Amino acid sequence: MVKELWESQPDMRFFQLLDWIESEYSKQNDRLEQQNLFKRDSYHVEEPFSYIDLFYLEDDQLESFLKRFVEENKTRQVLEMGQAKKGSQYWLQEYVNNRQEELNNLILMSSPSLLTFLDKERSIQWKSPLRETGYQEYRNEFLELENVRKGRRIELEKYWPRMGPQWDGYAAAVGKNGQKGFVLVEAKAHVKEMKSSIRAKDLESRFMIENTMKETMEAMGSRAPIEVWQNRYYQLANRLAYLYILNEKMGIPTWLVLVNFLDDGTHIPTGSLEWVEHYQEVFSEMDIKSELNHLFDRIVTVFPKGH
Repeated sequence: MVKELWESQPDMRFFQLLDWIESEYSKQNDRLEQQNLFKRDSYHVEEPFSYIDLFYLEDDQLESFLKRFVEENKTRQVLEMGQAKKGSQYWLQEYVNNRQEELNNLILMSSPSLLTFLDKERSIQWKSPLRETGYQEYRNEFLELENVRKGRRIELEKYWPRMGPQWDGYAAAVGKNGQKGFVLVEAKAHVKEMKSSIRAKDLESRFMIENTMKETMEAMGSRAPIEVWQNRYYQLANRLAYLYILNEKMGIPTWLVLVNFLDDGTHIPTGSLEWVEHYQEVFSEMDIKSELNHLFDRIVTVFPKGH
């Protein structure tokens, strides 16, 4: 166990490792024979610290502590790897884990169709990005995780390549009579994140994507050149394609939530007017119409504060 801890912190020297273990034991057992001491840092400033002399500590007690410490250290490392520091990823993690009610209310106030679908008692059940799973994000496997019905992922891959887009977040939406649906999230903190183009190299994959995208465009009443969807706003286009596949091809009630953070205090701030003008331009270029577009009410735009 000591070896495992050291391998997780390979830059530590051996006695630094021992000092770390002793320090953590002292913090977690501060009701025992603790001595309140002071140490001087490199600037000769005295700092208080807790210390328990481990000279008489029995091996079975040490072993019990190390087991817990190893697991805690693994969990901490997973969280640190997945935790974002700035931008839309940071803010979505913050809202899903710490401000969930606020986010849910914004979504429901912006989507009458989702509001009327939901079972009042169950509401929106967030599955990603959750702190306890290291803020993991999912692709097509979200269908398997939710046990919608066996073989649904295989069915999905008739219309889109195996990997699929990586969703910034997703939630289960439990409707009346136990009907299950999805809330799929695409998050942005500034307008430049919207520009993207298709990257698939495999000819078979590109052919599948193009066919599904053409069907999606038709369902949404778009007569824009397909190049606009594939080479200008591809990231949004493939999310819209999934909205079409899940609702129309597979019969799974699904909502696409475009989460746009206002005045991001961690990176590039974007105001509400800039967002509105940007979406007017995007929807106009993609030629997405509200009339005769029965999927339009499954597209939800919300604007939480990025501070």
